[in-house]
Amino acid sequence: MQTLSENIIFLKRVWTNREVSDFLKDVRGVINNLENGNYNRFQNSVYKTKSALIGKKHVRMFFRKENDNLITILLFFDMRQDPQKILELLQ
Repeated sequence: MQTLSENIIFLKRVWTNREVSDFLKDVRGVINNLENGNYNRFQNSVYKTKSALIGKKHVRMFFRKENDNLITILLFFDMRQDPQKILELLQ
């Protein structure tokens, strides 16, 4: 996933290794919650998606439930960017 890779590259430049590791633990935590059926606990977002703030609340992870067996991770968005960009990227 390109946006996750982009965020990790950026974070490695400005965060410590521990902070990057914590960010990846946050990602894994959200994925574990999704795998355990906790989809509805996350915040509703645009275009029938849900999202979770991760990485010191700097990154929003967007995902959508395609069916009972599939949840697609759509985007990792750095919240310090123009919020209108989210709409463009999720279309």
